[in-house]
This record gives sequence, C-alpha cells and structure tokens, in this order.
Amino acid sequence: MKAAGQIFVTGMLRSGTSLLQTVLTNHPEVFVVYQPFHQLYVDVKAYFLQTKGIERPLPLGDGTDGAVNEDKQFFDWLRETRFDRGQAERLIRRSVIGKGGSCRTLSEELPVISGTFHELLECLYGALARHFGRSSAHWLGSKEVLCEEYIPYLIRRQTRCLLIVRDPRAVIASANSGRYRDIVGDCYPTLMLARIWRKSVAYALSLGASPHVQVVRYEDLTQSTAQTLDTISRFLDVTPFATDALKGPLLDHAGAPWLGNSSFGDKKAIDAQSTSAWSAHLPDSMIDLIEALCYPEMLALGYEPQLAPGACAHVIETAQEDTQSMRASYLNDYSLNDIERGRELARWGAILAAKTSDCSHGLNVLDGVQSKLIAAMHA
Repeated sequence: MKAAGQIFVTGMLRSGTSLLQTVLTNHPEVFVVYQPFHQLYVDVKAYFLQTKGIERPLPLGDGTDGAVNEDKQFFDWLRETRFDRGQAERLIRRSVIGKGGSCRTLSEELPVISGTFHELLECLYGALARHFGRSSAHWLGSKEVLCEEYIPYLIRRQTRCLLIVRDPRAVIASANSGRYRDIVGDCYPTLMLARIWRKSVAYALSLGASPHVQVVRYEDLTQSTAQTLDTISRFLDVTPFATDALKGPLLDHAGAPWLGNSSFGDKKAIDAQSTSAWSAHLPDSMIDLIEALCYPEMLALGYEPQLAPGACAHVIETAQEDTQSMRASYLNDYSLNDIERGRELARWGAILAAKTSDCSHGLNVLDGVQSKLIAAMHA
C-alpha cells in the first residue's frame, strides 16, 4: 500500500482555515486534524530564532519583523536541522498545549523519534490517524494558523499545502467581534491584523503557482463551493467530494458533529451568507483604515475596496483607534504612531510610484511580491 502523503492547511486567523480543514477531513481519502500541534510550529520557529540570536515575543510574526532574508534562512535551517531524541521529546510533549490544542489528551501516546521536522510530522500524523481510525486515508495532516513561513520547506518535501485567504474586512471584523473577541478577551490593533493578513497574501502571491500549493479564497469556498472543491480534489488527486459535503452537516476530525468556528453563531455547514456579515460589525472609519492598509493586496486577490485610491494616504495619516480594549504588549509594535504611519506611507508611495526595488520601509514580506502588488494597482 502506498504511504500516505502529507497535507497542510494554513492561513491568517479568522480566514476560514477551520472550515476548509473540516470540509477536507470529511472526504474519505483525506484526514486533516484541527490544530493538534500548533505549539510545535511556534517552538520550532522560536528555536530557529534562538540559534540566530533573535528575540521576538511572537515567533510566528507578521513577516516584516525579522532580519533580511529571514525566510530563506529559516528554509535552510529547517532543511539542515535534525532534532536529537531529547530535543524531539521536548518538542513533541509540548506540541499539544498550544493554540487550538485539539489533541491535548494524546500527549503520552505520541511517539518520539529523532529526525528532521518533516520526519517528526510524518510520525505524529501517523499516530493521529491510528488513534482516530483514519489510517487508510491517502493524505494525513493538520491545519495550523499563521504558519505560512513553513510552506516553502514543506512543499520541498512534497507536502500538499492549502493556503486560505479571506477579505481582510471580514477577517478583522471576526477577530475583533463576537465569540472570538469574547474568548481572546481583548482586541487586536488594526495595524497588527493588517500586516499579518498581508503576510498571508505575500505567500499566496509568491507560491500560488507551485504544483504543491493551492490558494483558496474563503469567498469561493462558500459561494462557488462545488467548483472550488472540484479544484481541490484534482489538486489532491482524490475522488470528487460527495454532494453531501456541499450541504452538511459536517463532522469534525474525531467524527463528532461540527458546529463551526464563526464569531457570529453556530454553522453546521458551509454558509454562503458569511461573506458579507462583516459589514454589520465595522464602522466606516475602520473599513477605510483596513482598505488603506491592504489596498494593493485586496486588488491582487480580487477584492473590491470602497475607498478611492487617492484617499488612502490621508486615511493612513489621520486614522485614529480606540486602544482602551487592546492588549498593551501588541501596542508596543502596532500603534498608529508617527513611525508606523511613516512606514505605511512609504510602502504606499513606493507601490504607487511603481518602485519595485524600494524596500526602505521594511514592510516587504518576500522578495518579488511588491512587483505583483504594483501590477495589481496599475492594471
């Protein structure tokens, strides 16, 4: 029997990663677990940063807060690093405690081996498939948010990666409203969410043409479901999704009824109405700020800003945020102060002027993406 391949789902938080993961794991040939090992990705990235002498409170950052070519350094480090048994045991025992933590009770069941990051994942996914009775699946893997920087390494190891993106207005409305806000307990600064969203878009634009990467728009998944799932089934070379998968109800990776992960109520199936819910939760001033910060990326992905491009600089210069409900540690790096406004204005100016080599603002996530943003602005 042919060994199962690895599959990985990631994207910005509140972008639909859970919906995509759940739809995938309802296919009989695909087993994708909801965030079993998020702490593993955090710890491995933190270990890399430690070896480089870099201190950072959020190892999985926005992609702009690192050293020059950090993405390439991380790729090389992952490719070259083998974890000895002691290192692997620490990583694996901690792996289940992080964000999501859907497999916390399985910590002692997980096997420990020395090896590369890919080999550790292969062993862990196999253990989960056996535990949940899904060892016959052709694809085994997980969904973990905010892990786009792992994609270059994973696709080099033949992992199939699905990166889901969503309208940034919907993402930010979901992150700072409703159930998710209640769980987190405070709001994120808009600048923080915008930059993390732009990181996800940068990887989508940079790697979307790879045969091992499938970029999925949340809006396509919910509004053109049959067509989108047909594309995914061909990407994975599996049988077409059953018609029932389009209607629900869906089951989670453990076989229990799935109630969704929406900030605005239970969703037992794919909900086409969810694409426009954001408009009821954002004031006009917030919509303007999100669009001004994300304008070229929105165009590149086919989203339509309401703001005129000529108004973006003024919005960036003058926008105000109520910071009372925001975590103070986030505001250290993401407040709308003169320095950060200046960086955003410099980025906007370079894109408007079609300066592909102007990186003085330090906000480019990956080489080559700025030229694609310029092309979107000048299309």
